[in-house]
Amino acid sequence: MPGDRMFDAPVPLELADDTRDLHFVPAPCQVACPIGTDAPSYIGHIWEGDLQGALEAISSTNPFSSICGRVCDAPCEPACRRADSDGPIAIRNLKRFVMDRLGPEFYLPPVPVSKDKSIAIVGGGPAGLTAAHDLSEAGYPVHIYEMSDRLGGMMIWGIPSFRLPQAIIQEDIDRILKHCPGIRVHLNHQLGKDITLDELQGRHEAVILAIGAWWGKKLNIPGESDPRVVDGVSFLRRVNEGERPEIPASVVVLGGGDVAMDACRVAKRLPGCKDVKVVYRRGPKEIPARKDELEGAVKESVEFVYNTQPVAFVPGTDGIEIQCLRTELGTPDPDGRRRPLTIAGSEHDIGCGLVIAAVGQHTKCAELENLGLMANGHIATDAITTSTAVGKVFATGDGAFGPSTLVNAMYLGHRTAYYVKAHLEGRVDPVPYATPYRTRRVPVSQDPRWELLARVNQPFHGLGKSPVDFPEIESTYTPDQAKEEAARCYRCDVENGSNDYSVRNREDIFLMTRTDRAPSPTRESILQRRLGSEEDPFPAERPPTLDDIHILPANLSRLVIDPYREECRMLTTIGSRLELANPFIVAGFDNVPEEVRSGLVAALRTNGIAYLGTKSPGANIPWLQLMSPSDASPSWQAAGIVGDQTSFALGLDRCSDEQLLGMRIDTRELDSAFEIALEKECDFLLVDATSALIDSPWPELCAQLDLTTLRKTIAHLRACNKEGLIDIIYFGGIRSGTDAAKVLALGAEAVVFGAAVAFAMMGEAATENGFQFSQAASTGEYSSRSAKFLQACADEASMMARSSGKTNIHSLEPEDLKSITIATARATGVPLVGTQATPT
Repeated sequence: MPGDRMFDAPVPLELADDTRDLHFVPAPCQVACPIGTDAPSYIGHIWEGDLQGALEAISSTNPFSSICGRVCDAPCEPACRRADSDGPIAIRNLKRFVMDRLGPEFYLPPVPVSKDKSIAIVGGGPAGLTAAHDLSEAGYPVHIYEMSDRLGGMMIWGIPSFRLPQAIIQEDIDRILKHCPGIRVHLNHQLGKDITLDELQGRHEAVILAIGAWWGKKLNIPGESDPRVVDGVSFLRRVNEGERPEIPASVVVLGGGDVAMDACRVAKRLPGCKDVKVVYRRGPKEIPARKDELEGAVKESVEFVYNTQPVAFVPGTDGIEIQCLRTELGTPDPDGRRRPLTIAGSEHDIGCGLVIAAVGQHTKCAELENLGLMANGHIATDAITTSTAVGKVFATGDGAFGPSTLVNAMYLGHRTAYYVKAHLEGRVDPVPYATPYRTRRVPVSQDPRWELLARVNQPFHGLGKSPVDFPEIESTYTPDQAKEEAARCYRCDVENGSNDYSVRNREDIFLMTRTDRAPSPTRESILQRRLGSEEDPFPAERPPTLDDIHILPANLSRLVIDPYREECRMLTTIGSRLELANPFIVAGFDNVPEEVRSGLVAALRTNGIAYLGTKSPGANIPWLQLMSPSDASPSWQAAGIVGDQTSFALGLDRCSDEQLLGMRIDTRELDSAFEIALEKECDFLLVDATSALIDSPWPELCAQLDLTTLRKTIAHLRACNKEGLIDIIYFGGIRSGTDAAKVLALGAEAVVFGAAVAFAMMGEAATENGFQFSQAASTGEYSSRSAKFLQACADEASMMARSSGKTNIHSLEPEDLKSITIATARATGVPLVGTQATPT
């Protein structure tokens, strides 16, 4: 290989994804990244010497990989688990190493335009370009209308070239445009001047407003109109256009954010400037500037003045005087930061020749103001879907959500593109957007020095020999430096990835090998942790649970049948009229997004399974209509009606003789419920072990199961001599075919799956009352996952029955079970050998 190149130039890559790995867990750094960059995998690839694999992992979610290698604010690094010891992994610097070596030659094959509907994007900054990239990859023609003479937004107009050379920006933009030939760029097109929103709506099926926050905020204090007071955004834009103006010897920058850091460092490099101060109204612990940018400014001799509030500007003898007051921190503002309070009698002046006010940014657009789309300096936008009050118009980026970071702008671009696609595809209620997490199977670093290696910082050059030329402030890693830094990674993503590796085990192994064999506190603490007794898994306060019921195997030597060869009958009949292929019913999906519900419906149809809920699942699927307490209006489409005491009191009844009638019961009013059920001649009882099926679509996420409900229901039926005449359907905590088999053995005719199916469909329990589903899945994948899960549960329940010597799932009996805890024995009536656990 020529020079120190690790391998040849890359070729087009397919996106890798091993997320379905059973043991994959997103690492803290990946979770902290707004766009879910798979940092552990690309770091692992770097240690392996596979830079092409690292490049794929970096660029799969990030269209601005080269740019981010230099100026990303790297929220991943504070989240790194090594941050609390000897410093976080230099995740951003490792990204730069890969992109500097391969980025200029990296490309992806062109994506053809395959759809007719076009999208207009107003603004060519990071949010707009990210949205354009995603929509073009989806096959849509995209038109970008940019008011300046080049793409890039604040990346090109706001970030000085000593941090981000414009060639690097162009590298990423060129890569996007080559990969997405369906993107057409219209430069020098300002909204309201060269193009109107009405015209864009007429030309395109969707419009995205990504106009940015280009205008610096005012301080609104006396003397601000003095020409020697300029805003930071305009100052940086002027310099990034190529100007190198002669400025006064002393400069004061007001503010403590990203713009303030860039402004003070730019001023330090311009002709005439000697001294630069940054005045910030809070203390050093509260300054929002990124730590390395702050340290860079200090290394370049920028002075920081904290706890100081400007109150007025007045002309001075040799320049301008800033009248100031000292501050102290008061109570927190709504954003969580403590409010700076001025101290009476602390007046003082700071003199300088130029003031750069970098105290925030806002959005201005007369066109949108006239249309009523502006509010508080930003575009009025739905915080989730990014839609606006104007039809088919969306808004994203800084212009809609306020000034933020580059990586957050990309996140907003991804999110808006997702909702625009849903709009164009006619999906009214799409699955809520969530950052996708991909992973790759990458070996863990085997460098034996991994826990001893200190963080490798990139060489820092500061102002350089000719500051006015804005030379880059840092150099990238050498291959050896990159490999050593990559070796430091804990690889939290594979902590549970194998039987012989975890972060804790790895640390213990190295510590034990490097510790003197003689007894020591270190060795004793490690041995105590690894050899200590585990906690009692069956404490007195452990509640009854299906896990504490075991299915007894049959004595196979005495069986006439071979349970592992004989087929098990799963056919189930409810109320002598409703036949199901399996003793399963699914509930909870009344109000999920349409693609999730459609996928489930297809799975139910495939597996011959019924649905329990307030809404019909559609044709050819048996539907048990769950009535709310105030509802007594059943549907003719339902195969069965399920009411409670209140709805029966309101006159609930069958629509026809063919329709089944059921009653939902729990332990709260069991006796009175039975009287009504018998009086109404119910065909079945829905035993609700959560007592909350009506109150919440997913009560299993928050309710404690009451396993006594099923036993008490059966006892009532026996007492009334109705056992076998009224069927029992059980709901509550069924997670698998084994759980189902246990409950069927206890006396139920069918079981209801709820949250378990949602988990199988990649649902994430976002709140106590709901799931958030992955927008990365299609209706087909939802269908496949739910169908396979339900089929697996049927196979598992069948196996449990056959292992007990039964060839009919409904032949399972309580005698086929045993309890292993007293609490469960008392709740279910299933005995625990050696005890006299009296049922509760």
